Amino acid sequence: MDDSNKKETEVLNAYVTEEEAKSQINHDNMEKENSNIVPNSQPNMQDAQERMNIMRNINRDSDVHYRENLGYLKIPVESLPSQGLFYPSGVEISIRAARGEEIKHWSTMNDEDIAQISRTDDILNYMIERCCLVKFPGRAGNAWQDLKSVDRFYILLAIKDFTFIKGENQLMVPYAEGADIPVTKEMVDFIEIPEEIAEFYSFDEKCFIFEVNGHTIKMHIPSLGVNAWLKNYAINKNNSREPYDQDFLNFAPMLIRDYKNLSQRAYEEFVSETQLWGVDEWSIVSYVTNLLSSATEPKIKYVDEGGNEKQIPLTFRGGIRAIFVISDPLRAIRRS
Repeated sequence: MDDSNKKETEVLNAYVTEEEAKSQINHDNMEKENSNIVPNSQPNMQDAQERMNIMRNINRDSDVHYRENLGYLKIPVESLPSQGLFYPSGVEISIRAARGEEIKHWSTMNDEDIAQISRTDDILNYMIERCCLVKFPGRAGNAWQDLKSVDRFYILLAIKDFTFIKGENQLMVPYAEGADIPVTKEMVDFIEIPEEIAEFYSFDEKCFIFEVNGHTIKMHIPSLGVNAWLKNYAINKNNSREPYDQDFLNFAPMLIRDYKNLSQRAYEEFVSETQLWGVDEWSIVSYVTNLLSSATEPKIKYVDEGGNEKQIPLTFRGGIRAIFVISDPLRAIRRS
């Protein structure tokens, strides 16, 4: 093995070992999923740190590349912004590195064009669908559409880290005028459920339940599948110039648990059922929707120069597109 291949192996091993140490991944399961992972039954933190030091010392000005065929790496559910509170027990979430086909499609994104917001959302979901494997207990297939929307950017950043394991594509977040900080997935903050609605959370049903005037109202953190279905429903209605309840659509993402049983008929029957709700019901739905919308807005946390922990909205220098598109791709081939 030549020196360049040795360095590549060291980089890969360092990244995976650190991720194993963070998530305490079971070695036997990981061995089946990724044959490239160093076969340590449980790496200790000292070894992980030593390997990370090797990775940091490697020249990052070498050829820019992404890794292919690395298999899947598990993400601990409790590390997500949702902390796993809205998923069934036993759910498993794994990611793989993005490959050329996914990055090609991603690079067509123009998230600065308001007219292309819907397309941008589709591309974000495309990357999740292709590079994230979600296993729900007792259910076959990839349940990626059941991921909560609040967790999407964290997972995308994890895929980005596993794609550019040498740190070739560093993301910068503006935190003050003319000042940026590099952002990692670990900086994406947990959601903070307001205390006034936390008492209504059901550990059994993984949602918030409110009993009002004989009506049971269940409110959920929106999922990718529900959001996508509702978006397409509205687009189809607008294109066909058919009327629909636009007011209800504002609340629908938090009133519908999942997309699997959604159809136009089922959805519109649910809309009709809610017509029996009065002032009390809609007041609660509106109030809780506003609270949860604010709580689930993606944010990052960092420590300023004075040692104080700060929180700012998650916005990238160069837009969302910058997650998988290198800002200076010619650097590696530019003549010295």
